Amino acid sequence: MPELVVAGVSQGFSRGRSKRWVQVLNGVSFEVERGEVVGIVGSRLSGKTTLLGIAAGLKVPEAGSVRLGDLELTGLSEHKRALLRGGELVWLNRVGMEQKLKVAKIIGWRLAKHRGRRATERRAVEMLERVGAAHCARQYWDDLSRWEQVLVGFAQAFVGEPRIIVIDDLLDALGTTWTEEASDLLRSLIEETGRNCGVLMSASDRDSVVLADRVWSLEQGGKLRPTSGHRDRNADVLPFRPRAQG
Repeated sequence: MPELVVAGVSQGFSRGRSKRWVQVLNGVSFEVERGEVVGIVGSRLSGKTTLLGIAAGLKVPEAGSVRLGDLELTGLSEHKRALLRGGELVWLNRVGMEQKLKVAKIIGWRLAKHRGRRATERRAVEMLERVGAAHCARQYWDDLSRWEQVLVGFAQAFVGEPRIIVIDDLLDALGTTWTEEASDLLRSLIEETGRNCGVLMSASDRDSVVLADRVWSLEQGGKLRPTSGHRDRNADVLPFRPRAQG
């Protein structure tokens, strides 16, 4: 069964000095199952971040609904949606990272309410070591390279027990080699959860979401269409096949 269901979501904004109304999302519907990666591709200002923010419960759409399991997010208060994002629902965005905290604190804050300080610090260190970013623990987000930001983002996402991870543009424009490395690592982390976690991610081009099982293109007018290689959700989920080692 789908873990995240976005159904009939619509959203518009007024833009420019003329305040011209632009419909960025128009009856958008899609689903994310546990164990799979779903990508949303679109150009700048296409509405990708708006769509992912709605899916992560950051905002409520003008129309439509978002469901996490049996829980209707669009019917919850902002406070309750924020609590979910601190646990089962994870939002990752390069711009939204806490700039004033060191990396170890960024990783551990989601666990702080449920574990003691020592247990939280230990788990944060373990997760940073798992993704190969232990050396980043005492650095600040803005001091990290693009690749280190990806590693720290993954550590933050998987430090707890997430059901859905929403990743906005974190893997954008990494280049082929780093994108493949990120793909392998993300797939491995999903497998380590027992495939109990699904991922929704956005990017500006198809190459940045090469790891996705299904990729939607967000078109002008706010409609989604499947891209080439889009897996039929009614077909069996293909197991992840690691890249051949050269």
